[in-house]
Amino acid sequence: LLYHILHIYVYFFSIAPNWEARIMIGYNENGKPKYKTFTSKKRTTAAQRLADYIANKKSSESENIYNGTVENWLNIWLSQYAVKSIKVSTRVSYEGIIKNHLIPHIGKIKLAELSKSNIERMYSDLLESGNSNKKGGLSIKTVRNVALCLHKALQTAVECEYISKNMADIAKIPNEKISKLKKKEVTPLSIDEQIKLMNYCDNSTYCTIIITALHTGLRLGELLGLTWDDVDFNKNTIAVTKQVNRLHDYSENATSKTRLGIQYDTKTYSSERIVSMSRELSSLLKKHRIRQKEHMLKWGSAYNNLGMIFAREDGYYIDPDTFRENYYRILDNAGIEKHTFHALRHTFATRALEAGVPIKVVSNILGHATVQITMDTYQHVLPNLQEDAMNQIADYIYAEKVL
Repeated sequence: LLYHILHIYVYFFSIAPNWEARIMIGYNENGKPKYKTFTSKKRTTAAQRLADYIANKKSSESENIYNGTVENWLNIWLSQYAVKSIKVSTRVSYEGIIKNHLIPHIGKIKLAELSKSNIERMYSDLLESGNSNKKGGLSIKTVRNVALCLHKALQTAVECEYISKNMADIAKIPNEKISKLKKKEVTPLSIDEQIKLMNYCDNSTYCTIIITALHTGLRLGELLGLTWDDVDFNKNTIAVTKQVNRLHDYSENATSKTRLGIQYDTKTYSSERIVSMSRELSSLLKKHRIRQKEHMLKWGSAYNNLGMIFAREDGYYIDPDTFRENYYRILDNAGIEKHTFHALRHTFATRALEAGVPIKVVSNILGHATVQITMDTYQHVLPNLQEDAMNQIADYIYAEKVL
């Protein structure tokens, strides 16, 4: 099916006693040309067979060709193909990518006419000014997610024989744009701010979440998704396997587009992990469980016994947005400048590295896919640690010399 895109090379050979007509129809898995061959004792017959082959291919392809736009195909792909094999969270992500990035940039182009340059221009625009909510461009990670979504959609179109080539295979994100992107600087709480916050916190559920975050580095969704059966007080461990999120409700009887619920998958495969608890955190959670049982008695049969560690007083899930509002209020009342909740995760990691915890261990606790991610994220801490390490080595050497 590639003959109409590739240059058509037709060869005639006189191979006694036959004539041979040959046309290149594509490449094999090793990158070598593939040919369709027709032979006859007469040159005119070989040529006619080749002509008939080309005519039949054109006729067959015209019947199968997809005349819709990229926007049409993306919507068909998501609703009829992708939805069968992806998680709900991935579907939500793809919907956002298609609506906010792909359709505005390449949606009106005919699927069969989408080119490498169209895609690369889109990548460049997204990196330069693709953030619709704020000034500036998207992060390189977000643009790569856009590229992944587009590649999957186009690959399905290839498999359906609507297009002959996946242009996302050869389109590249401009290197010059990548080099200009600045990684967001991590802003953890200072030690003084951390102590001030911990001293301010009382026994409320919101404050207990904050203290737990400072002790474990868990993400907000992971914390709100913890159930009591995730905690082993004998081994002092917490199993991180799920999270609370605002999920799109695709059921026919849905009264709203989203609902709070447990998402039984974490951010990445490596995010599923076992995290050890300190003695202080273990004691804190035991006291929290006692207070929660008091809430259960107060609400009686109206209590939503979902088994959540961190829940509303009636036992139902805590909305992440509601928690953030209360978190910022707590910071303000404690006299601490505004930090995102994610800063508590960075604060935990920074304190751990400053305390001499090996970076591999920190990476495992945080659930990073690779140690390199941890090193890149906390590179602001590493120079100081290196200086301390060099001083320790020097102290050891000179102590040995004195002895």
